[in-house]
Amino acid sequence: MPQVPPLPIATPVKPTSPQPAPGRNVVSLLPQSERSDGELVHAIAAGEPWAAAMLLDRYGPLVERLIRRVMGHDPELEDLVHDAFATILTSIHQVRDGQAVKGWISSVAVHTAHRAIRRRRLSRWLFFWQHDEELPEPSSVPAHGPREALRRVYAALDELSAEDRIAFTLRFVEEMPLEDVASACGVSLATVKRRLARAEQRFTALAKRDPVLRGWMEEGDRWTTNQ
Repeated sequence: MPQVPPLPIATPVKPTSPQPAPGRNVVSLLPQSERSDGELVHAIAAGEPWAAAMLLDRYGPLVERLIRRVMGHDPELEDLVHDAFATILTSIHQVRDGQAVKGWISSVAVHTAHRAIRRRRLSRWLFFWQHDEELPEPSSVPAHGPREALRRVYAALDELSAEDRIAFTLRFVEEMPLEDVASACGVSLATVKRRLARAEQRFTALAKRDPVLRGWMEEGDRWTTNQ
């Protein structure tokens, strides 16, 4: 009986990583979640819609938090965040260094809040000159809970210049390092230190005259009513 030759044993084929098509950048094969900031900037400039969405997902919380810190609980917060991102998406091509994207986005958020503060102060001045009728008296019912204390903090911050207020909130509310505050404000470290010193002095003087904030200061360890 003729012998049947042994069947050849198939050698398992090891899976290989996908190879880029000729002329295609290897970076384009990376999952979108792994793209660096610099790659996102280039993709946005190339008109890739996913890149803008990813930038929003990555930095949306930062932009909202910074604007909220500066403005407080503001009814226009959503609009201000939208305005900031509109500026970011139309101007991000100006950023040449991918490592600078986060700092640049922070500065856009800060400047958006800055413009809103200045616009509102102008509106208040116009309202003052255009309305001679007697304004309604504020409520005399005291409310000394945390929400009221926060409201009074931002009422005191309303008395500061826009530049000093932004430096103050970024440093003491957001707790950003001095170097990051200076970068977000687009000024030197020496300038931001001068703004902070001026803002602290003004805020402390205002808080001392407010019974709620005075009590809060006496319990803290940074500002005291004996200063």
